[in-house]
Amino acid sequence: MYRIPSIQQYCNRWCQRCPLSSLCGLYHARYGDEELDPQEWSGPASGEEPRHVFEEIDLKKVEALPAKIKELEDQGDFNPDASPILGIYDQWQGHYGQVLQHLTESWEQAMQKQDSFVREAHFLQRLNAREVLLHYRNFLGPKLHRALGGRFDAGGQIPLQSDWNGSAKVLILALNHLLLVLEIMDRLYPEYHQSIAAFQLASEDFKEQCLSLFPQAMAFKRPGFDDLSPDLVLGPGL
Repeated sequence: MYRIPSIQQYCNRWCQRCPLSSLCGLYHARYGDEELDPQEWSGPASGEEPRHVFEEIDLKKVEALPAKIKELEDQGDFNPDASPILGIYDQWQGHYGQVLQHLTESWEQAMQKQDSFVREAHFLQRLNAREVLLHYRNFLGPKLHRALGGRFDAGGQIPLQSDWNGSAKVLILALNHLLLVLEIMDRLYPEYHQSIAAFQLASEDFKEQCLSLFPQAMAFKRPGFDDLSPDLVLGPGL
């Protein structure tokens, strides 16, 4: 069966909510019973003759690589470990942890009511908010570091369909998803308004910094997902 190549690289890794799981090799490897042929990950055969692995290597570029690496290391703008956005991310994480703690405590107290809690009018919204916050708590950090590392490796060049643009886009879309949920949470949990509002502001700031640092990210075309209708793309599974 045909799989969409690299689809798993630019998703939010929420397989249970994904509209394209049937076309994802990673999903079938994790949850399916079939054994995958590696060729299924790369799509239909192109009919072209296979090329030698070293055929397109430019030896001059290889020889110049050490000097280029040294040049990149001397450029503070492209040093992923020195990027100011990491400090913004750390502050954002602090707000995230506080809101998640409030939500967890409220959830545990409400679950003591058992059936009456499940029958509440907003139960599904509360459940979704909890699932979204739990899902993304360890998701954005690795995406940010991957995007920053790729930007450093690019050496100032800006290829639109680069991995770091793709990683940045997934990060920004995840922030959009969190902001949608936080808007709902602010109505559901008025007692936590201060913490939720602070997290919203931190998320907006983090998003703006990402868009500034990766201005072409949203133009990156994710395999499969960006061919979907907006209603599906902006749903719970991004």
